[in-house]
Amino acid sequence: MKYSSHITIFLLVLLLGCKSVGSITEKSEEEIIKPVQLDELQQRKFDYFFYEANREKMKGNYEKAAMYYSECLKINPTSSASMYELANIYLMSNAFAKAQGLLERAVKINPDNVWYKMLLGELYQQNKLGAKAIDVYEDLAAKYPDNEEYLYGLAQLYQRNGYPDKAIHIYDQLEKKIGLNEILILEKQKIYLDAGKEKAALNELMKLIKKYPKEPRYYGFVADYYLYVKDYDEALIYYNKVLEADENYGNAWFSIGNLNLLQGDTTTCIKNYKKALTFGNVPFEVKMQRILPFIMSSDKSDVIKASIPVFFETIIDTHPFESEGYVYYGNYLKSINKKDSAVVQLKKAIDIEPSNELYWQDLLLLQMEKGDVDGLKNDSELAIEKFNQNPLFYLLSASAYMQLSNNEEALKRLLIGVNFAKNNEALKVQYYASLGDVYYALKKKKEAFFSYDEALKIDENNLVVLNNYSYYLSIEKMDLDRAEKMSSKCVELEPGNSTYLDTYAWVLFQRGRYFEAKYIIERAIDNGGNESAVIVEHYGDILFKNNDIDGALIQWKKAEEMGNDSIVLKRKIENKTYLEE
Repeated sequence: MKYSSHITIFLLVLLLGCKSVGSITEKSEEEIIKPVQLDELQQRKFDYFFYEANREKMKGNYEKAAMYYSECLKINPTSSASMYELANIYLMSNAFAKAQGLLERAVKINPDNVWYKMLLGELYQQNKLGAKAIDVYEDLAAKYPDNEEYLYGLAQLYQRNGYPDKAIHIYDQLEKKIGLNEILILEKQKIYLDAGKEKAALNELMKLIKKYPKEPRYYGFVADYYLYVKDYDEALIYYNKVLEADENYGNAWFSIGNLNLLQGDTTTCIKNYKKALTFGNVPFEVKMQRILPFIMSSDKSDVIKASIPVFFETIIDTHPFESEGYVYYGNYLKSINKKDSAVVQLKKAIDIEPSNELYWQDLLLLQMEKGDVDGLKNDSELAIEKFNQNPLFYLLSASAYMQLSNNEEALKRLLIGVNFAKNNEALKVQYYASLGDVYYALKKKKEAFFSYDEALKIDENNLVVLNNYSYYLSIEKMDLDRAEKMSSKCVELEPGNSTYLDTYAWVLFQRGRYFEAKYIIERAIDNGGNESAVIVEHYGDILFKNNDIDGALIQWKKAEEMGNDSIVLKRKIENKTYLEE
């Protein structure tokens, strides 16, 4: 039995506490077992609480249900039904010891209730008290010898707790009662293999073939057995017998492919995998599980690299309406830097399942990654039409408009989307950072700096915000002390970032500290800044202020050659002097 819960362990334990259970444990065993006679008022109160507990439990309100069951036990400490229900709630929060105490009492009070015993047995096993679990199921099997469920449960407990011979004995008993059964055969086979009794394991499997000679799966079981014992020749014989029994049994080709791989024959393995992928009776999920090891492998030969696209295309041809196939293929294409083809596959997935928000998210992020601004703009608009409260989609749409220098449209999307990002701190920082950039581009300095301040309230070490904020303050020659502190923090945290070094140099430049600015800007140039026309122009400005006119002219001309066609730069070169923007 799997125990799951939607409630937090510590919340439930706090709620139930030790007090309610303590009121039971403080009593003697005789008091616990001896039935309590309730008067009419007590019975009415008990019935009310028990009804409310069951009602809340059915609604999924387990905390309230637990409180009501606890109230029932205060009124009647011998209510085994209340103990059983409360124990189940404890199990949901993995409070196994508390659940065990309640169930043990419930069984003592009502020893004929098999449900209490079965749950107690499973709980003992969960608490690694195998011997006690076995005692419970031995008692059930002795009292109800015709109940196959109890016998099977007992065999499983024997098997898990290191009594293989006893487990085999019970499985044999069950086989006599219900006849040859696949589950029992496979359980016995596993026990024999674990014990090294390979011949006995094979004999069990052969029983299935003898009784069902036309069932292909059973030949597959025997083939898997031979694969396990590394008798590859016999394994291949039996895999071929699977196909003799059913030529359309696609999974057999996967098994033969695995055998080829174990023998070091990758080419034949891939050939057989391709054949397996053509069978429509092999589930899509199985096919994906089979090819994922090839995709995830870091060591890919040319033959494997060439085969992976064929694998995907074959799966898609066989399962054309499985949207995940296109998504997997798209992600693979993205991983090998075929981003245009990846976009095509993701769009096919969206055509099949347009309401899948994650597909749209993957598409937009891929468009952004590949630098397709027009694609990002168009697809983000479509995404917003379908999911008009997704803050990420508004942010990505705004990003596209910002890159297209349409800051008015970007601002509209940012102001809508930020309202949907209230519960996402990381996203809010990005929103405020973008708002700062857009407002500044629109010459709304007050709003820009307010937005940057809001971003830094959430993340004081956000380097993008610190850099942009300090750069714009330096351009405006405002609060240069703060600009220097923010910019130096960026350089401290990322000393090799040419953009951050350039900003720091420019802040120092605006403060008239030209020698320090020259040292910093040269670090920016050495770290890749020589590829940025803006940084190169700044280098020229700083050289000029350090009385290196010839050096300044070289850098200004270089910036112009790199595509910087500003009028101010042209006048600097013509007049051989520094000019402010």
